[in-house]
This record gives sequence, C-alpha cells and structure tokens, in this order.
Amino acid sequence: MAVLNYLLGTVRVELRCKYSERAVNICAVNHVDFRDLVRGKDGAAEMTVGLSGYVTLRRVAKETGAFTVRLIRRRGAPFFLWRIRKRYVLLTGMAVCLMLIGLSTVYVWQIDVLGNVTVPTSEILAALRSEGVDIGTCVLDIPARQVENDMLLKVPKLSFITLNNHGSRLEVIVREEREKPELFDPDVPTAVRAKKGGIVASVTAREGWTLVKPGDTVAAGDELISAYVPLGTGRTVHATGSVRARTWYELTASMPLQAVKKEYTGEKTVRRAIILGGKRINLYISGGNPYGSCDKIISYTDTVLPGGAVMPLSIVREEYEEYNEYPYTVSAADAERMLRSELLYELERELGDGAVVTADYDIISDGELVTVTLRAECLEEIGTEHALSERELSELSANNKIETE
Repeated sequence: MAVLNYLLGTVRVELRCKYSERAVNICAVNHVDFRDLVRGKDGAAEMTVGLSGYVTLRRVAKETGAFTVRLIRRRGAPFFLWRIRKRYVLLTGMAVCLMLIGLSTVYVWQIDVLGNVTVPTSEILAALRSEGVDIGTCVLDIPARQVENDMLLKVPKLSFITLNNHGSRLEVIVREEREKPELFDPDVPTAVRAKKGGIVASVTAREGWTLVKPGDTVAAGDELISAYVPLGTGRTVHATGSVRARTWYELTASMPLQAVKKEYTGEKTVRRAIILGGKRINLYISGGNPYGSCDKIISYTDTVLPGGAVMPLSIVREEYEEYNEYPYTVSAADAERMLRSELLYELERELGDGAVVTADYDIISDGELVTVTLRAECLEEIGTEHALSERELSELSANNKIETE
C-alpha cells in the first residue's frame, strides 16, 4: 500500500472551516479518501489525501467558498518527476533503468523447490537443467507442461510436479511418491520366520501352526509359525502371530581423554561480493583466510522488487570470526558417563518396541583412551512374515504328503 501511495502521490492538507467536523462531511460528500486525521484549532483539520483528492478539494473550495485548503506537505513520484522534468539525462537514465528492470523480469533469476522431503533439491534442479530450465532462462521459452511430464520420467520418485512463474522467480512444487502399504491378503500362504536369533520367551499364533515353544533356541531365518496346518486333511494359510524372544547385544565405543576446545578472540572480518546474472564480483582485494583458525559464515541476500519480482543481483556477506584452540583433558568419569549414555541410546534405537532387561558395562582406560562395552539382554519381537514362493509351496506340500503317508 505504501508503494502505491508513493506512485500515485499523497498530499498533507489543512481544511479550515467553521467547525472541524465539517471537514469529514466535505470529504465524504465529494468521495475523497483520507487518513491520519488530526483535529486542529479554530475549525481546522489536518489529513492526508491522494493527489486526485487534493485536486477535488481545491475545486470544491473554490466553487463553494465554504472552507479553505492549505497545502502542508507533498510526497510521491508525481511531484518528484515534476521537479526533475527538465533534467533530461536523469529522466533518460531512469527510463532505461525501468526498461532493464522490466526486461529482467522475463528471465528466471531464482528457482524455489517446495514439497520435496527425500528427493534432494540438487537432483530436481539438475533434471530441470537438462530440460533447459536454469538461472537466466527466458520464461517465455519454457514449455511448462512438457517439462512437467518429462520431469516425472527423469525423477521416478516424484508423483506430481508443477511450475509456477512469479515474475523472475520460478516456483517448482513437487509431491513425492508414497510407498504402497503392504496389504494383508489372507489367500497368500505366509510363514513367520525369525529375523534374528535368540531364546523364545512367548509364542502367540493367530493363524498357522506353531513350530517352537518357550525356551527353544532359534537362529535367524528359522521358521517359527508354519503356513501348513496339519488338522483334518491339512490346509495352507496366511500365518500370523507374535514371537518374542530374549536376545543379546554387544556394542563398543571409545573416547580420547585429550580434546580441543575453541575460544573466540572477538576479532571479525567481513567481506562482501555481488552475484550479477550468475557471475560473482568480489568487492574486496585480498582473499584467502584472514586468520589462522576461524569460522566462516556466508549469507546471501536477494534483490526483490515490490510485488515479489527477483532481480539478477544478490549480495554475498562473508564473516570470518577468529578463535584459538586450547587442549583440555576430559576426566575418565565424564568420558565413561557420556559413552554409557551414547551406547544405551543406540541400543534403544535399534530395539524399537523392544525392552532392555539387563545391561552390563565393561570399562577399559589406559590414561589416554576410555573404551566402554555394553552387553545387554533384551526382550523383543523377532517374528516377521515371509510370503512363500511357488517352489517353497511345492516343497511344503510334498513334505506334508510324505508325513501323512
């Protein structure tokens, strides 16, 4: 709104009449929009109106003589242009500048990718580049629908993509393919097998024939619940159930007792550069690292016109902050505590819904390195469904036929 007011011009005026309330009525009757109304003395009222409103008030005041209009302040592009109307070189430069700005909005100077989670933005931008869509590409030369269709073939993980043009900014909205959930099909013969070894603690078969009992030792890949139920004439089912077992883990981690910490000195160096049309122009002479040890922080600021149009000009700010490195010693107790916490976190993350029954730690320290080994007994679900192949079904039928005979 402020930009529009500047382009159209605004005038701060004082309306003086017998009663200041009449100033509001005068504006309302003559359809003059106003703002920032301030009541003055002796029937005066100050307000801000547009350039056309000011012309209307002057005309009505001259025709009726019921009030007077006094100009207080003028602001806006019309008044600025009127003051420089005889400076032809300046006007020509402004016209050329506006023409270049208008021409630059026909080209893509910024590409925003939205909606991607697992597919890297770099992969999407590389596929767009192969389609001829890149920084500096003319918007009028982009066949949006064709590019969208080709992108779905080049990036199979995408299920949807659309290109939205916002002046010189190209917005690429994508949706990724969702993994299809595994559907439970009771007609597919399935066995429950062990995904890891352990000692069976409990077995609950909802469908199928139980092959193990609590206390049995199983290895990874062993069949726990069979798809064949030997009741009556026998039948093959979709076996499902829960098999919980005692499992054991051994995890090891180490930490040196000598470490290095950073301490900032307070010294900073800031360098700036500009990127014009994809070309970097440094605004400094000497390059390289200004300090022996420092952190480097780089920030980019795009030039955006009112309305969201992006200009082919970016400001680069590089900040270097010096620090010194100091060695320090970690106590063996602190190192042991941190390693214990890290190992337990890794174990719980691997277990998921399982539980840690017992946990024992072995600590070895030689004065320079602390090594902690976690040995834990856990209780977790080890059964996983396995769809039987045609070959497995044939072997299952043949074995059960022999047993029946």
